[in-house]
Amino acid sequence: MFVARGKVARILADRGAVLRFARREGIEVLDLGDRVLAPGFIDAHAHLELSALEGKLPGRGSFADWIRKLVAQRAALSAADLRRSVERGVSRLLASGTTAVGDIDSTGTSEAVLRAGPLRARVYREILDLGDPVRSSAASTRAARPAARSASLRIGLSPHAPYTVGAGLLRSAAGLAARRGWPAAVHWAETVEEVEWLARGRGPMRAIFARSPGLARSAPRGGLSVLAAAGLLGPHLALVHGNHPEAGDIERIARSGATLVHCPGTHAFFGRRRFGLRAWIDAGVTVALGTDGLSSNRELDMRREMSLLRRAHAWLPPATVFEMATRSGARAIGFAGETGEISEGSLADVCAHGFPELSAREARSAAALLDALTSGRSTVDGVWIGGRSAVGGPEFSGELSESPARIAE
Repeated sequence: MFVARGKVARILADRGAVLRFARREGIEVLDLGDRVLAPGFIDAHAHLELSALEGKLPGRGSFADWIRKLVAQRAALSAADLRRSVERGVSRLLASGTTAVGDIDSTGTSEAVLRAGPLRARVYREILDLGDPVRSSAASTRAARPAARSASLRIGLSPHAPYTVGAGLLRSAAGLAARRGWPAAVHWAETVEEVEWLARGRGPMRAIFARSPGLARSAPRGGLSVLAAAGLLGPHLALVHGNHPEAGDIERIARSGATLVHCPGTHAFFGRRRFGLRAWIDAGVTVALGTDGLSSNRELDMRREMSLLRRAHAWLPPATVFEMATRSGARAIGFAGETGEISEGSLADVCAHGFPELSAREARSAAALLDALTSGRSTVDGVWIGGRSAVGGPEFSGELSESPARIAE
């Protein structure tokens, strides 16, 4: 692989082709040794500003109770705490091989930290108003503020959820996203409590969200209908969780071209019933993976997310799992064709994996390597973003890299 100006300029077939090209062009070969060079992982959904809440919230009990505790813990974080929290989350992602993230930012802290750091990011500015017009105006103003240009950071919008954002603010968000070409991410159908609240205006959510659209007589019933009525449902929307779709929702999402982000670690944290993944895949919906955040997960490691997914869905081919953690994630956060893959013209966002547990024979098998990689049995020995070293190892910049295995192709 030849890297120039932060992109993959050329892919060569084998070691011999690498050496011949290097001699002809007069460039140095960066030999990564007995490692696999693969696309960096794409974490399609994270809350990095909540990294400070690791281990502080229970995974059992009602979701409404968990929200109350989250809000209380979050309110106790200072501006400095939030900054350290994001920095901690970024370090955890990079160390485990993630090169791009779709992060939900409710304060502006994540945007500031990520703009100055190495991680490639889509920062979704979170907005919510609980149906309160005063909060709607403030949320709209914050969401529309100018953004400084950045090579590695792009902006998106995250109307939090159909039950926390009023119809007017949802329409405003859809219009803003369309005008600026920003993708959107929305928490949707995560719990039975949410579905019950939106459809019937009752249940545990009522005590928290008294102004939810679920109480308005004229509001569409069902979260997906709420989003569609606002103009958000389409190919630039990432729906997060989707644990409890209603009849016809999956087919409707497939027709719209929206993506779904599943978070296996959060699913396990709350002890939820098995995710209905097969229905989503059979319908042709692009499914990506996310870590969600340390407020509802034990790690920020996409290797663990893939491993948990495979344990829960043994029928899934490892290649499909890897696709969900890379190329599908890039599509979910609006980087399709740019990262999450190694191809000529793609960004040089790559990761070197070691496999110390594999035998010499297994290390020569692409199938065995892919099985180990998607089962969380690799070490991350180097991470490069745009050809620049982010974790361990020299920069590619104008050099070649080669590895005996090519499972990332």
